[in-house]
Amino acid sequence: MSFVNSSRNYLILIISLFALVCLFVGIAATSKTLEALQRWILIVFVILFATFGLGLSIWLILRQARRNAVGRDNRAFGWKASSTDSQRRKLNDNLRELTVTLKNSDVPTSELFRAYIVAEDLALRQIQQENKELLLRHQSVGSADFDAVLFKQDVIICVEIAFLVAPDVSQAKINEVLKKIASAKKTFERLGKDAKFRLLLVLITQLDQADEAQLRSSLVKKFSATSVEVDVRLFEFKRLQKIYTLD
Repeated sequence: MSFVNSSRNYLILIISLFALVCLFVGIAATSKTLEALQRWILIVFVILFATFGLGLSIWLILRQARRNAVGRDNRAFGWKASSTDSQRRKLNDNLRELTVTLKNSDVPTSELFRAYIVAEDLALRQIQQENKELLLRHQSVGSADFDAVLFKQDVIICVEIAFLVAPDVSQAKINEVLKKIASAKKTFERLGKDAKFRLLLVLITQLDQADEAQLRSSLVKKFSATSVEVDVRLFEFKRLQKIYTLD
């Protein structure tokens, strides 16, 4: 639908340019106040301007068509759900990190488990709601497992989720995520796929404003050296619950 709308806009632009050229050429040809040289200069200028506009419009249409073709190819790729073992291992690792962070807390593991599952589900709902695009949960790209993948034209957005109760994401975790993105890119390159990859790191927090500011500052430093295109979204767990689970 987006390609149809874009193409229609470009065609309207082309038609408008053609009409503008005809108007100016007609004015120049019939004007009695312009000398012959001035008339020809105006005609040449208008024709060159229209030719440039036509070339630009055709280039935009072809670029949009290519991006949509790549996007369709990305969607048709043989995506497969991450294995149960992989999902279990990742969930256990995340719960273990939370338990270490909350070592002096008496929150039972079963409650942490439920909170994490709910938080992940609500965050993915919000991401899909905001992007209005196809989102596949728990997908594998070669040997790399992601919490979700999202398709936006010719870009594959790999979504990774972390639930934070402290204002820090370990460098080891960030390196692990970046390694997975690099692996996914290599898989597509090996298959001859022309796709762009972007990392969307979703951090679900239960932090006050000071801790959240500290977290944002640390993330800027930790991702400053990477060549991977990274978006970081922070969601407050209580706010997500208000949006989707509470009246």
